This record gives sequence, C-alpha cells and structure tokens, in this order.
Amino acid sequence: MKGHGRILREVERTLAGIPAVIRYKNIKNLYLRISGDGSRIELSVPRRTLMCDMEDFVRRRRAWIEARLRSMREKKPPSLYAAGDIVHLWGSACHIVDAPLVHGKAYAESVGGMIVLHAAVDADAGMRRAAVDALCRRELTAAIEREAPACEMVVGKRAAHWRIRAMKTRWGSCNVRTAYITLNLQLAQYDVRALRYVMMHELTHLWVRGHNAQFYARMDRYFPDWREIRKMLNTSVRENSEIQ
Repeated sequence: MKGHGRILREVERTLAGIPAVIRYKNIKNLYLRISGDGSRIELSVPRRTLMCDMEDFVRRRRAWIEARLRSMREKKPPSLYAAGDIVHLWGSACHIVDAPLVHGKAYAESVGGMIVLHAAVDADAGMRRAAVDALCRRELTAAIEREAPACEMVVGKRAAHWRIRAMKTRWGSCNVRTAYITLNLQLAQYDVRALRYVMMHELTHLWVRGHNAQFYARMDRYFPDWREIRKMLNTSVRENSEIQ
C-alpha cells in the first residue's frame, strides 16, 4: 500500500552527498521523505526524471532535510526493550516485565496486559527486541487467520498466501499476479481495525491494480471508515511525512 502510485523501478544513489533510494513511478511530481531510521532520503519521482533534476530537487530542500534529521536525533532514543519500557500490542500500551532465563533462547509472551520477557540477564537489546518481534509475529499470524475469511468474503477475492514482513514504508503490498499479500509486522501494534483496513485494501487490489476512483469506490463500499484508519496510521508515522 503506497500513497503515490506503483513502483516501476527502484535504485540507490547518492544525491547532493546524501544516500538516497529513488523509486520511479507513474506520477507527475517529485516527493521526498526521510527514512524511519534517518539513514537516507527516499524519493518518489516520475519515470523519466533526470538525475540532475533530482540533485537540484534535493539541494533546494537541504535545509528541510537537515532540520528533519536534527529533530529525529532529538527524539527519545530507541527502546532497549528493558524492564519498564512500553511495547504497544493491539492498541494497548504494555509494560515489559523481566523473567530471568537460565538457558535457552529469549522469548516473550503477553500476560495480563504486560509483555513478560524471558531472557538471560546479559541479553542485549537486539536479543530482547527479537523476542518481542517474535511475539508480535505470532500475534499477527493468529489475527490474520481469524480476520482473513471475513475480509475475503466482503471483498469477494481471496489471497493465495498471507505473508508478514518488517517494512519501513508500506503497511502492506499485493502481488496481483500471484495474489500473495504481504503485511507489515508493525500492524500488531495497532487496534485490529487497522489490520482489517490494510487486509481489505490489499485484497481490493485484486480487483483494481492502482489507486483510482474505482479503487476508492470499492473501499468505500467494503470498509466505509477506511479514511479514518488511514489517517490514524499516517499520523503515527508522521516522521516519514512527505513534502512536494
């Protein structure tokens, strides 16, 4: 699911000294965003855009880019997944509670509105995060199995396969040729209505490939309050907001 057209081609370049990912699309204007981790800029550009035009576009917005990066650096540092930290699961803020693990691989479970993290006392942030991510993946897998039949019945299309990935710029994607649909792992953080919205959005692409009036008319019919959910999701990731 992407706000500005289907990706035709994607390349990595350095523009005005800044690492960039360039996505060529069937669009009329150039759009710029900062990646979620602040490691690069991401451009959506018309398919025939020249590299020199992209360089100029980035140079003219350099002040905005630097201000955005500065703001991201000043934000709260990323969670270490330590005891007391908060993890969101299905729209609820859950505190992490430590449960020391003598041996074996770290794992997490949802218990009584808390995330119980079973890990060795010397487990680093990466190990602890992997355990929480595995919990979110299990939760999302189970939710997809529960929600898919109803979503598919409403839309009138079925996915050949549902997949889960950690994605930075999309909530979901649909391969219309294979009917394979991929959902963002982060959807487990939000109210289940967000999951339903993204599932129906991607299923609708099995009727209509792009985002046009026909696509939105179907979404209005299948999921009347989809715009409300989309706004909520977009607001939650406004650090990736685009400028034109």
